[in-house]
Amino acid sequence: MTPLRNTCAVLTCALLLGTGPAAAAETPVDSPQEWTQYRLTPEKNPVIETDGSAVPAEDGFELPDEVRATPVVVGDRLYVGTHGSGTLHAFDLATGDQLWQAQAPNWIHSEMLVSEGTVYVGYGDRGQERGDGLRGDGPGGVLALDAGTGEQKWAYPVDGHVMPTPVLHDGRIHAATGDRHLHVLDAATGEGLERVDVGAVMSMSAPAAAEGMLYAGAFDGGPKVIGYDMDARELTWATAMPDVQSGLDDVPPAVSEGVVVTTSHRDIVPAQQLEHWAHGLSADTGEVLWEVHLGDGPFVPNNKSGAPVVADGVVYVGSPTTQKLYALDLETGEERWSHDSGPVKAPPVVVDGHVVYTTTQGEIGAVDTGTGALAGSRQLSDEPLAPAGPIVVDDVLLVPGQDGMVHTLGLAELTGDTGAEETPAAGADSTEEAGDGAAAGTGDDAADTDALGGGALGPAVAGLLAVGLLGALAVLLVRRRRGLATD
Repeated sequence: MTPLRNTCAVLTCALLLGTGPAAAAETPVDSPQEWTQYRLTPEKNPVIETDGSAVPAEDGFELPDEVRATPVVVGDRLYVGTHGSGTLHAFDLATGDQLWQAQAPNWIHSEMLVSEGTVYVGYGDRGQERGDGLRGDGPGGVLALDAGTGEQKWAYPVDGHVMPTPVLHDGRIHAATGDRHLHVLDAATGEGLERVDVGAVMSMSAPAAAEGMLYAGAFDGGPKVIGYDMDARELTWATAMPDVQSGLDDVPPAVSEGVVVTTSHRDIVPAQQLEHWAHGLSADTGEVLWEVHLGDGPFVPNNKSGAPVVADGVVYVGSPTTQKLYALDLETGEERWSHDSGPVKAPPVVVDGHVVYTTTQGEIGAVDTGTGALAGSRQLSDEPLAPAGPIVVDDVLLVPGQDGMVHTLGLAELTGDTGAEETPAAGADSTEEAGDGAAAGTGDDAADTDALGGGALGPAVAGLLAVGLLGALAVLLVRRRRGLATD
């Protein structure tokens, strides 16, 4: 192959790598030294890259009770709490050794926020219907612990639960609660600074924070989504959702590119048959931008609505009602594809051209981001996997389960994609083979060629490569023309 043809072939392959839907993946977070909101980022896609010095323990992390919270990784430590027992744990990420254990007064569904040597965590139970309209029978509130020892620094009680993960912003803790208020606390002392009347219970809708704003869903007292300005300390908007009949207060919203995404249910037959809906709202005004009917299905107890994740302009959300995983356009809500996943309550995670999801039947699966084609799945547990969802640390999935484990699983074990390029046979043209492989990745075979869809090269790297190759191509063209002119 001539140099000019070779350059063109490589450029074509690079452009395929950088522009195909399967190449899109949310930018990883580089070795986070703090964790300040539910699932780390506003998009709710915790993909972490480290220096490789602490590979997550191969055998996972064993706990004394169900895990329903996302495992939190900061530095070389993993922090997580348990459901019924209310125990709080810190582990060495690489060895799996427990570093300390502490005790909360009630259930832990909240993630353990970590910043500047302190762990913050909400606690409380779902409880039964209370005559005063609040939620949570037992003790509820927020704890602050020493991140090194687990020793308690302060406690802030609430008349109701704090099951949603709080938000830490500018030295203040913002806790959504079962008492119809957003509580704002001084992070250093635990002193209550404000009680913002939301007018509805925030059951498990862990707030999302983006650009100084906080967003959460609420239900009992009137279904609504709220936007709260954490810097101005004022409720900016509250959008009523009058057609919603359940689920809105269960869903931690995701925020990206000025759009707040959440889901809810409408009754077809109360306590028997439901419609599942997804909603996109303006982050600035609360205006409903789009609503999409995902489908119908049987009644779902607890955590009725799937939690969304956003990556590169696409919403990925599962449904325990329709038992499918969906990809929706962030701007319009238009469905791109759906996959028969089984019942998915937890937010998935998007990494290396795959959407990794977990089910309430103990299964974990991965599908191609562009097509929804299944790359691989396996039965990880006989118990439901947690409604909080998996995270990724380097190339390892950390998956919380109601079997009392945080499971670890190599991403390649699920997807079959090692990210390594094959060495071409002697005399073979590697660029032509790469081009043929990229073109072949369609339908059920997409998983076999996923290394070309964003495994080894992300869109940013591919874009830079394409720019460089365009320059090389231009130089070659000039030289070629000069050569022709002097022949």
